[in-house]
Formats: sequence, structure tokens, C-alpha cells
Amino acid sequence: MLLFEKHIKQFACFYLLCFLLNFGWFWWNGLLFSSLDPVFFLNSLDFTRNILMLSNLQHALLNSRWLRVTFDIIYLLLPLILTLAVLLNFKIKKGIAFITIGFTIVYAIFFSSVSYISMQGYMSWILIPLILSSTTIQGFYYYLHVVRIIFILMFVAAAVQKLYSGAIFNTDQMSGILLKQHAVYLVSNAEDWFTKFIYFLVQHKITAFAFYIMGTLAELVLAIGLFTRRYDRILLVVFCAFLFADYFLMQIYYFIWLAFTGCFYFSYFSLDDKMEYKKLL
Repeated sequence: MLLFEKHIKQFACFYLLCFLLNFGWFWWNGLLFSSLDPVFFLNSLDFTRNILMLSNLQHALLNSRWLRVTFDIIYLLLPLILTLAVLLNFKIKKGIAFITIGFTIVYAIFFSSVSYISMQGYMSWILIPLILSSTTIQGFYYYLHVVRIIFILMFVAAAVQKLYSGAIFNTDQMSGILLKQHAVYLVSNAEDWFTKFIYFLVQHKITAFAFYIMGTLAELVLAIGLFTRRYDRILLVVFCAFLFADYFLMQIYYFIWLAFTGCFYFSYFSLDDKMEYKKLL
């Protein structure tokens, strides 16, 4: 199938939907600047973060609730404005896209310094606007595939790390992770069905390790996307299954990466008829 302007607009709407759903989840769980009352910030050996902290903005955010609220409002409005610019095909959409990217980086760096949310949680909202910055169908096509490859490398890197560290060969690994991940919940909800389920897995290490193996394989299988687009729809399903399984078992919210599934869905479309017969290679 050929790629048309309508597909770009559909992708923009999908991006906005994912963003709004995740924004709502973060708001509901008190994970926005306006929901926090931070008293200190954490720094790390991060060049970009340290450059930004030279502005002393971190102290202004600690001391001003209105500035934190303003940050949240801008963070919410920019994806809305960007999507509207794409739908109406405004010429300034490229500028809006890069402003969205820049502000999201600043927002993510400072929010991650006052909370346990890492920069990884904002990669969707940093990379997807790059795709929407394109002013031509060709630009959209190539940006889409660049971001698709970046995401695959990010995801596969987690599996490679498990192999490199040897964790994949340790049958006690998953049991230990489950106890550490759910320590507070296990103590606070001793009679809960989920607590009993976790204890069952901890006591049956091979069963727990089987989940660890399946998760690692799900991460590794996405590497297929580096060589062909033939199985992108299948990889999309594998990734979504990983998200839901990880949330159920580990209570880790990875749905912030759901917007990347659009890259797998729209990779099916080609630029012209000549590419149609080669698109799955």
C-alpha cells in the first residue's frame, strides 16, 4: 500500500492519543510537576543535565509551584499544538516539532532529577515529534524508519545486557527480582491474591525463570526488524504482549513506549509502486 498524507495525519492522531492516555496516567498517579512538592534534586554524570543546571532552573522549580504548573501546561499543550499543525498542514509544524522535542528534553531532565522516573520514560515524546517534523511524505517515511530502528536497538539492548551480564543463565534471577520489585507490596498485602501468586513464583524458581526467558526472547525477537519489515505486524503484537505481561507481573509501566508501535504499523506503507514489491525485503 502507498503512503499518503492521510496516513501522516493518522499517525499524528495516534501519537496524541498515546500521549494523552499516558499524561492522564501520570496525573492520576501524582507523577507531574504540579503534583509534587520537591525539596531536593538529584544530579548525575550527565553532560546535558549539568549544562542545563547551570541555568539554576532546578532551584526555581523547587521554589515555585506556579513554575511547576506552567511546565506541566506547556508539556501538555505542545503535543496538542503539534498534532493540530500536522492535521492542518501548517508550514510552521517543523518548528513546533523541534520546540516540542527541546522542551520535552528539558522537562524530562528536571523531572527525573526530582522523582524516580527516568529519562527513558520520555523517549517516545522526544523521538516521535521528529517524525512529525517532516514537511514531505518522503521525509515522514525516512524519519519513521530511523525512529523505528532506534527503538528496536533500545529494546534489543536490554536483552543483550542480560546475555552479557550472565543473568539469563541464573535460574534464581527472576525470583530475586520479584522479591525486590514487590517487597513493599508483599509486606503490606500479605493475604492478597497477587502476593500469593508472587510467592508461588518465588518458591517455584524454574517457573519464574521461564517468565524471565520469555521476556528476554520477546526483547531479542525485535531484532528481526533490523533486517526486514515482513514481520512488523507480528513484532507489534509481541511488543504489546510484553508491555501487558510486564505490567501484570512486575508492575512496571512501559506503556509510555506504546507510541512506538505506530512505527511498526505504518512501516507497511511504501513511497511508490516501485517500492511496493520490495517493501518486505
